[in-house]
Amino acid sequence: MSIKVLELRPNPKSKSNGIDKYCNALRAMFADDDFIKILPVKNYPMIKGKIQKERYEKGVLDRAINEQDVDIVHINGFGSLSVIQMFWHAKKAKKKIVYTAHWHPFKYLNHPFRAKVFFYLLLKPFIKRYADVVVTINNEDTAFFKKFHNNVKQIPHWIDGELSSPKVDVEKDSSMVLFVGRFNDPNKGAEHLSYLPEGKYNIHCVGPCNGGLRSDMTSHVNIPFEELCQLYAKASLLVVPSRYEAFSYVALEALSYGTPVLLSDRVKIADYLERIEGVTVFKYHDYQDFCDKVKKSVEASIIIDKEKIMKRFSGKVIKEKYRTIFTSLGK
Repeated sequence: MSIKVLELRPNPKSKSNGIDKYCNALRAMFADDDFIKILPVKNYPMIKGKIQKERYEKGVLDRAINEQDVDIVHINGFGSLSVIQMFWHAKKAKKKIVYTAHWHPFKYLNHPFRAKVFFYLLLKPFIKRYADVVVTINNEDTAFFKKFHNNVKQIPHWIDGELSSPKVDVEKDSSMVLFVGRFNDPNKGAEHLSYLPEGKYNIHCVGPCNGGLRSDMTSHVNIPFEELCQLYAKASLLVVPSRYEAFSYVALEALSYGTPVLLSDRVKIADYLERIEGVTVFKYHDYQDFCDKVKKSVEASIIIDKEKIMKRFSGKVIKEKYRTIFTSLGK
């Protein structure tokens, strides 16, 4: 006998989707498990509406839940009507519900007031009444959901198989600064890079870019993961100057390759990185602080304690946390 978990999340709008990556990583974690079976996340048919653009077609979720005879529905997402649909159909089918919001504080969203109204009037009652367990990622969203739910479990993201034993052997570039993300996305804070002295650093930007690069910046678009790992290993510093990140996969990936990271004070993987040498935090939008700490980090001779990183974000340890949740709710 096994426990079957159905992963549901709003259909992704882009390939670089954090929720999608999380869902696929969680399934991969249990791929060889004999007891917990996590079904593949799918893009179920949706309807486009004038007010809410994301709404599942009638009958889609009923078929997904009932025909596959699942025991637990794992709902992911925060600001979409489709998330409410997930709750409604999972409860109608009398299934246990694990909810992971991938929550961002309202003030950091594009439409804060609209998001707040949607959450408090529509989504919060479903979470409070129907979620059996709420899984959170950082201290801030844990505190938020604990205000109205009594079963909140904080679990960070983890180091997956591709990063658990890095085999890249390249020499560090003493002036290389790496940025990974959508360069023109205001949330990613790439404008901080423009305040660095031009020509002082060898700046590499990985991700979609619609222009705006300086002569000392090199763009990498649609590169394979192996090439990204080469850049992680070669860089002297990874910068994550985001307006807000609930976690930061790229920071974890860089640390796994022994590369120091500089984070804005709004990047919440920092909750798990206390007393890790090579992790520096600057004040978001304080461009002088950013430049000073880039200089200091690049010039420092820092050896990342990769063993400590592996222990804090061990896939084996974190898998047991999820196993405990699924087992407690299963048949």
